[in-house]
Amino acid sequence: MLNNKSILITGGTGSLGKELTKTILKKWPNVQRLVIYSRDEQKQYQMAQEFPESKYPAIRYFIEMSVI
Repeated sequence: MLNNKSILITGGTGSLGKELTKTILKKWPNVQRLVIYSRDEQKQYQMAQEFPESKYPAIRYFIEMSVI
């Protein structure tokens, strides 16, 4: 179903986003790209330790930057 698809998870480092990431990587290992988008740099760093790009080449992390 999600193999060969690109997926964007907004709020990806929250509890729901993290669980969704685990499920997608487990059930659809051939996902083309999985983008984790959030505004929490520390949580993204922690998540990148659990889901490293070296082990999961489809995963990408993006930070929302606020401009004041």
